[in-house]
Amino acid sequence: MSFLFHHRTKKIAKYAWMVISVLIIVSMVIFFAPGLLTSFGI
Repeated sequence: MSFLFHHRTKKIAKYAWMVISVLIIVSMVIFFAPGLLTSFGI
């Protein structure tokens, strides 16, 4: 379990959480407000 506290592993985990949170935010926006995308022309 010591690998969880390794500096590089912590950095990777932080990056992974950033990616996951961005994906969740984007999917929630698309799901709850599909009209936003059409107003941007996507």
